[in-house]
Parts: sequence; structure tokens; C-alpha cells
Amino acid sequence: MKDHEVYESWKQAKSQIDVSQNFTGEVMDQIYAWEQSRKFRRFNVARLIELISFHPLAKTGLVAVGAITGIVRVIIMIHAILSNGVVNG
Repeated sequence: MKDHEVYESWKQAKSQIDVSQNFTGEVMDQIYAWEQSRKFRRFNVARLIELISFHPLAKTGLVAVGAITGIVRVIIMIHAILSNGVVNG
């Protein structure tokens, strides 16, 4: 039972905190500073995805690059299979 009393007294002592008058102002200043530092990133993935999704030419280009890459991979695999081990050593 003594452990419970020690815990309760510790909990009561920790629950008594002093909050300064400008606490909310300091918190908001830190939030605004964090937001400003976030805006100055050079590479923003979300912005890149937004740009690609709104431009039909960019979407078409990405699909074309993906299709060409797939075709090249299939050609390389067929060549490797049919080359009688010359490519593989």
C-alpha cells in the first residue's frame, strides 16, 4: 500500500505546473516558425505529385516511360533465355 501512496503523491506533485501568461503565444510562434521552415524545402514530393497529376502531358510521359521500360525488360529477358547462356556466361 505504501507504493500506491508514493505514486499518488508523485502524481499530485507533477500535476501542479505553472503556465506563464504568454504560453500560447510562444507555442504559436514555434508553430509559425516550423511552418516557414517547411515551406523552404527544395524538393517537396507532395508538390511534385500535384504537378504531375494536374498536367496531362506529364502523366502521358510517365506512362510512356513506364511502358518503354517494361518492353525493354521483356526484350532483355527473352534475349537472355534464348541466347544459350552466352549472356549469362
